[in-house]
Amino acid sequence: MLLSSKVPQGVRSSGLRNVNLLPRSLPRSSLRVRASAEYEALRGKVAYKASSGDPVDLLSLWEPYPTSKAVIPFLTHFADLTSWEFAQKLVKLIPILEGSGVRVFAVGLGSVSNAQEFARTLNFPLDRLYALPEPSLYRDLGFSAGFAPELDVSPYLKLLPMLAGVGSPGTLQEVIRGYLGDQTAKPVFDSPTPFDVLGPGYQRPFELATLRLFNMMGILPKWSELCPPDPRLLTQQGGCLVFSGEQVLLKHVDSGILRYADVDDILKAALQADYAPTSSVVAAAEVLEE
Repeated sequence: MLLSSKVPQGVRSSGLRNVNLLPRSLPRSSLRVRASAEYEALRGKVAYKASSGDPVDLLSLWEPYPTSKAVIPFLTHFADLTSWEFAQKLVKLIPILEGSGVRVFAVGLGSVSNAQEFARTLNFPLDRLYALPEPSLYRDLGFSAGFAPELDVSPYLKLLPMLAGVGSPGTLQEVIRGYLGDQTAKPVFDSPTPFDVLGPGYQRPFELATLRLFNMMGILPKWSELCPPDPRLLTQQGGCLVFSGEQVLLKHVDSGILRYADVDDILKAALQADYAPTSSVVAAAEVLEE
C-alpha cells in the first residue's frame, strides 16, 4: 500500500522533501515498515570526525528505532557560501533540537583539516561535524553533482555557469532575493542593525546580500585552508535528512548553490512526536502490511 501526500496548489516548496511515515488511520501493530532507501544508502558508509579524524560508521550515530531521531545536514564543501550560510543557521538550531532529544551531526565535503578550520571560523560545534573526502555517498543519496558532471573540464570553470543558474536551478533567483529582500522570511541578523530603519520582522533589502558579502570576505583569505583537496567536490551539491529510526521524515535535495534546506521545515519534521505532513512538506510513504 502506497500512501502519498503532495504540496497543496499555491504553496511554495523550497526543494525536494520526502517523508516516510506511519499513517494514524492504521494500527501500528499490523504494520511492517521497510527501512528507507536513504537509510540503506548510509549502511556501511564512514565519515571522519572533525574533532579527531577518527572514522565513524554513520549509522552508529543514532539507534534504528522510531524514538531515536537524527538531523543530518549534508553540507557542500567547507569553502562554499552555501555551507557557511546553512551552518550559521544550524548553530542556532542545534540547541533547540538537542534539547528535545534529537541528535544533530553535520557532514561536509573535504578533509578533516578543512572541517576543523570551518568549525573554528564559524564557531560550529566540532563534535557535531564530520568530513567526507569524496562524493560517492552524496551521489548515492541523489544529491546533484552540479553542472555537466560528465564534462572533462576544470570544476572552477563549471562554477561560473552554476552561479548564473545553469545546472543550478534557483540560484539566480536566490541571489536576487538577497538584494530585494523577502517579506515572508525572517530577519537575517538577530542584533540591531541599520536595516531596522526599513521595519522589523522580515528580511530587508540587501540584508541577506550583506551577510553573503561578509561570508565571502571570510572565505577568500582562508581558501587554501577550507578548499577540498579533491576538485570534484567544488560543484557537488548537498541536502538534508531527518530520520526517525530507519525512516526518513524529511529529505531535502539542494537544487543548486544557496538552495539549502529551510530550517523551519527541519524543526517541523524533527519535533513532531507523531509526524503528519504539513503544507510545506511533500510526504511520501511506503507501508507494507504483514
